[in-house]
Amino acid sequence: MNNPKTQLDAESGRWLLWGYLLLGGLLLWRLVYIASGFIELSPDEALYWLQFKHPALSYQSKPPMVAFTMFLGTSLFGNNDLGVRFFSPVISAVIGLLCLRFCARELNARLGFALVLITNATPLLIVGSNLMTIDPLSVLFWTLAMLAGWRAIQPEGKTQHWLWVGVWMGLGFLSKYTALFQWLCWAVFFVLWRPARPHLRRPGPYLALLVNVVLALPVLIWNSQNDWVTVTHVGGRAEFGNTFHFTTRYLFEFIGAEAGLLNPVFFAGIVWASIACWRAKSRDLRMIYFFSMGAPLVFVYTLQSFHARVLPNWIVPAIVPLMFVMVLYWDQYRQRPWVRRTFRAGLIIGLIAMVFLSETDIVKVVSGHYLPVSMDPLHRIRAWRDTARVVGEARQNLLKEGKPVFIICPDYSTASEVSFYLPEAQAAVTKKQPIAYCWDADKPITEFYYWPEYRFWKRGGDNAIYFKLIPLISGTSDPVTAPASPPMELLTQFRSVQSIGRFHGDFRGRPVRWFEVFECRDQL
Repeated sequence: MNNPKTQLDAESGRWLLWGYLLLGGLLLWRLVYIASGFIELSPDEALYWLQFKHPALSYQSKPPMVAFTMFLGTSLFGNNDLGVRFFSPVISAVIGLLCLRFCARELNARLGFALVLITNATPLLIVGSNLMTIDPLSVLFWTLAMLAGWRAIQPEGKTQHWLWVGVWMGLGFLSKYTALFQWLCWAVFFVLWRPARPHLRRPGPYLALLVNVVLALPVLIWNSQNDWVTVTHVGGRAEFGNTFHFTTRYLFEFIGAEAGLLNPVFFAGIVWASIACWRAKSRDLRMIYFFSMGAPLVFVYTLQSFHARVLPNWIVPAIVPLMFVMVLYWDQYRQRPWVRRTFRAGLIIGLIAMVFLSETDIVKVVSGHYLPVSMDPLHRIRAWRDTARVVGEARQNLLKEGKPVFIICPDYSTASEVSFYLPEAQAAVTKKQPIAYCWDADKPITEFYYWPEYRFWKRGGDNAIYFKLIPLISGTSDPVTAPASPPMELLTQFRSVQSIGRFHGDFRGRPVRWFEVFECRDQL
């Protein structure tokens, strides 16, 4: 006679195996993809690469963890796209593995496999699996703190479990300041679930808070030495302190963006499950816990959208816990045909999104026409290598006049991209003798202000190349026809500033980015 426990273990083993194979296959595919040159670094990734070339306790706009992660990646694979992005697909695989193993231990392995499928069919998480920004790290440490917290809140939970909560939340803060909201999530949980409140009379939660504060010290020390510029920066982006103006414009924009980026099927499933779990006669600790670990963050940013624009990725740490709520709720109805059909529809939409977000030129295969560049979500991570090449050639031509020539870029994005993709500029960064400078380096609005070697106005008598990006006409691949002009301040810093024409940076032989180049002679 078959042993039911043996059958259950065998079934769990099969789901775990499928999960391991799926995660391993996706990891391998993503590593090949980012090493293939299909996409180039985003401006933020290039900036983070520059940050780790300037080690510091923290930085003006972001904590130091992403720069440290890039240091590890480039130490393994060099200063190239794979080195910069190596840990992004690795982090995605680790998050999937954590969820799979947790479900196998605490819920069931089948739910874990479903969760892995869903997270890899969610456009916002798909993007985070390819780009090495602060978001993959934020999701990783939020998830680790959440799963450690689950063990901590059990009746047999130990102080060491709370210490791990503090460690992961502290590392989350060193990755993205959104991690502070996880303390709000904990407060909501203790309000909603009375049986967990005895933990508040024990040292565990307070030790977790202490560990979190200790790990946050690098950011606090750096800011105390730099007039708390990060507080001003983050507050400015969120428009804190501005007069409140009620509007629904940003609310609908926020909801529409999240509905698309979370996969319309799964977005609806999360909303439905989050509401339905409160209508149930008996409350489920699992659903209350995961709801508490995600919903407060979404609620805060939804409220903010009544006043100011909220970027879709700001809620990204809340996605995994809310997907736990969704799979737990819908698992009760898994035998119903419409639930299965809806789940399959979500996976199909996710697969289409994965293909499209990996290679938008697939539109040409389907329709016979390229997607207009201004509508292409990948245009920000294309043609930077060719743009740097064109600007570098303009510099080489001016060098023939016998004077040193540097490059002035209009903002941190272009300065970071040129520094990475122009070989001589990348080599100069290591020597702390940059070739590519940021125009606004004399103001504390970018990282460049805090790096003394980027004071380009000290290079008296040298020549320079300045280039200015030209915007595209909305819905097209064509640049606006209005002539570009250099900043007035630039005209006062050089004896002559002369346009040498419009150029474009190409990707696969197709113009993606247009810009005007100026030769600047004899810096005053």
